Amino acid sequence: MNRKLSTQIEKIRYAPAGYLAKALVHIFCHSIFWLWNLLFLGVVYLGFMPFIGVPLVRSLVTGEIPFPFVLPLLGFLIVPPACTIFGLIKLRKHPVLLMRLFYGVEAPILTLCILRMFIFRELTPASTLMVVTGAIAIATLALELTFGYAIHKKGLAWFQMVTHTVVLIMGLYVGTVLLFYTVPILCQFLYAFFRFEWLGSLLQVISSSWYATQTGNIFEQIWFFLSGILSSLLFLGSFALFGFSTTLFLAMPYAMVNMFVRSWGRILQAFGRQFSWRKGWLITGGTVTLFSLLFLLTWPQPQVKAFSLLADAPDSITARQELINKSPQIRQGLLNAYLFPYRYLSPKNEVNFIEWWYAHVFPIDRPQARVFQNMHNALMSPFLYRGDRADIEKAAQLYAEFFDTPIQKAEAETIQQALQSTVNRDSVEASLLNINDRVVALATQEVTVAANGDWAEVTLHERYENDTTDDQEIVYQFSLPESAAITGLWLKEPDVAERYRFVVSPRGAAQAVYKQEIERANWTQATDPALLEQVGPRQYRLRVFPIPARDASGEPGTTDLWMTYQVVQQDGRWPLPQLTEKRNLYWTQKTERSRNDKTVSQPMDIWYEAALPAVQPTAAAAHTATLAEGYQVTATPLKAKDTVSLAGQRLAILVDTSRSMGDRVEILAQALEDSRTIASNNTIDWYLTSAPGIPPQQFATDALPALKDLTFYGSLPLTEQLNQFETLRQGDAYDAVFILTDTGNYELETDEASVPTTPGSLWLVHLGGEVPNAYTDNLLQQLYDSQGGVAANLLEAVNRLATEQAIDGTVMDGYRWEITSNPNKTTDNAEFEPFAARQIIRWLSRDRDMTQLAELDGLHAIAKRTEVVTPYSSMLVLVNDRQREALAEAEGSVDRFDRELEGGEDTLTDPGNPLNVPAVPETESVLGIVLAGGGLLWILRRSRSQPLTTPRQKL
Repeated sequence: MNRKLSTQIEKIRYAPAGYLAKALVHIFCHSIFWLWNLLFLGVVYLGFMPFIGVPLVRSLVTGEIPFPFVLPLLGFLIVPPACTIFGLIKLRKHPVLLMRLFYGVEAPILTLCILRMFIFRELTPASTLMVVTGAIAIATLALELTFGYAIHKKGLAWFQMVTHTVVLIMGLYVGTVLLFYTVPILCQFLYAFFRFEWLGSLLQVISSSWYATQTGNIFEQIWFFLSGILSSLLFLGSFALFGFSTTLFLAMPYAMVNMFVRSWGRILQAFGRQFSWRKGWLITGGTVTLFSLLFLLTWPQPQVKAFSLLADAPDSITARQELINKSPQIRQGLLNAYLFPYRYLSPKNEVNFIEWWYAHVFPIDRPQARVFQNMHNALMSPFLYRGDRADIEKAAQLYAEFFDTPIQKAEAETIQQALQSTVNRDSVEASLLNINDRVVALATQEVTVAANGDWAEVTLHERYENDTTDDQEIVYQFSLPESAAITGLWLKEPDVAERYRFVVSPRGAAQAVYKQEIERANWTQATDPALLEQVGPRQYRLRVFPIPARDASGEPGTTDLWMTYQVVQQDGRWPLPQLTEKRNLYWTQKTERSRNDKTVSQPMDIWYEAALPAVQPTAAAAHTATLAEGYQVTATPLKAKDTVSLAGQRLAILVDTSRSMGDRVEILAQALEDSRTIASNNTIDWYLTSAPGIPPQQFATDALPALKDLTFYGSLPLTEQLNQFETLRQGDAYDAVFILTDTGNYELETDEASVPTTPGSLWLVHLGGEVPNAYTDNLLQQLYDSQGGVAANLLEAVNRLATEQAIDGTVMDGYRWEITSNPNKTTDNAEFEPFAARQIIRWLSRDRDMTQLAELDGLHAIAKRTEVVTPYSSMLVLVNDRQREALAEAEGSVDRFDRELEGGEDTLTDPGNPLNVPAVPETESVLGIVLAGGGLLWILRRSRSQPLTTPRQKL
């Protein structure tokens, strides 16, 4: 052994300089590859994985880590050990190949994984081209390392020539981009290292560990001592890994250009010898040309064309139809603008990082640094958005105006996919993005009916289970018969004995307290409130937050809810709530459903069936109830003779021509046909509302254009249609105004929009029978003030109007409702009082100035005493004194009845702009600049002195 060792020493001692340089290069290559990988495996797998390994695996299995992050995270964890094993088995005797493996495969893959987890977001066509091209380049290098040049397979050799041209392109591109970062980082790193601030952090960790060993018993001292040693080792290892990685990153521009260009050169030489140099250069040129064409095809961004198309409102039917035909192109462009923070690193006009950085690190001014910034922006153009931040709001507005629906409602799936592409998440509040989301499971659903002749009290009980790691909100939008009265709401948590009972509160105060609790959840623990509001003649909104997250043992969080309402019998059946929209909630065949203690099954798309059959159908009877406030309500079943035809009236019919009405052309045709029957005994004036560009129009009965000549375009909120009608009618009087519309979009209404007073009763005819989720409070008030209503078709609305005029009373759900004040004869029918209270509140609101706080307080007093939900009074479930104090304060404010419009739009989180925020500490270290310059000169000299090696055909 001594003889062999002395022989080796003698060889090195008398070896020529070239052999010694080669040996040093081999030692350098081995050191970089093995030292970095051993540091990584030691820090990650021995330092961090024992503490985070189990939670990490559980998060991967349960899906808590969004899918777009799973692959880069697994790649980050798997690639270093895989490369270490491959290097140990295949390349340990080839140090130069180890360097190719590290800088050509391992480092680029890890860089891509890190960029995907923290920088890159949802890919666009341009960024996809660059990322896919980079992945092809890395795979090509890996295959060459493994199998070499395919000299015996012609087709594969040609393919290698093409893919190695891709390697050449990406090597030059990535190396050039990295140079903009590595030069100033080198200066900063050297400056920070020689200040030795990191040494103070290490000493602090050691001293803290030593101090911990001076307290407690001997076992605690030993434990703290060992923990301190481990912490110090982990700190040192992490620092060494970070420092070593930084130095290797600084060499990446040179290393990647060197490795990638040499790889292309080796294949070109081998291909040229085998087939001809001319063919090799033609393939290289053709591949570069193809890549350039693909880049030019993917470089344009669709929002530019979309904004151009929608810059001016179309002023003709032909122009509108042309835009409608380009809907896919417009949709793509508006979505790209709306989601640009999730698809691009930064707007191009905000990228100033290089300029700021260079001006603070190097002795140059901002205009000089701007030259480097412009070159950087040109290279990074596939990842930069050509627009500004105002485009987000602009795109949302144009989308709503063109497609007649909120962008978050229509594109929820696409937006959620974009949200999952970053570590940012939307808020806990259930928004338009959460419509039909499968987040909280409906575990149990029970219905119990307590009949009382021809009316009954219905109790609904539901249990919700949340198996996620976050508290969740659920939202129901539903409808009930117009005369129904909601009489109770309760919540129960698993760890409390009693149910939390509701309070009846002014609508604005109740909403404000509930929303405060939602906002509290963003920074502290929230406790369950629930809010139930009436938002239309027959529409309601129920919100519950939070359904608690699953506990530490993995059991889902649960919440129980009860709701009671009174309803009159209809055709021998008890009506149940009908869902119009749900958020964050779902049910499956496993949902346990029962009706009057009998288990039932329901189709998957049904929340509640339309109605339950009465066990003993009862004939409708008259009811009378007298309220303490001095009003008497009498409900009398309608008879056939009470139904009459409308005659001698002057009517106005507005036709909604918004885009969504294009889906109801056949139903609209039937309504126009029904109008002919109505016009035989009445006078009808027609009004065509219109989106901007073409003015609304008024027509006489016989002059209405044919349906085939109408174009349904743009968005027309109901308030806007009424304002157009008010402008066109020029003081003409009508007995009734009917709007032929669809479900519309409550979310596109605004609180500030004024609703003009209609000259007659206002009737909203929602063709197709689907009522909107809600109305604005001022529009709902106009329905009551004008003694109008809501119907599913034109004939239903006209017949109800005629009947109410004939009997001089309100017709609702098969009953005539009569109200008298100061009755001579009183009755005591307390069980029927909720029905009566709602009718009285509706009746009183017609003749009173509902802008006056005193009038609103008077109606709320009736609702609070009788405990019913009305358009002015909501039910709120509170669970602690803090919430009760907040409600008391809100009820004392002057805006206690001012309810905000619940548009449901989620304020998306901002993923941040890595190219705009200055994140480098200010310093101008002369030493760092000198050392960096010297290092760069050394790299340049070595690159000139080393020619391309001959191609390797097989390992």
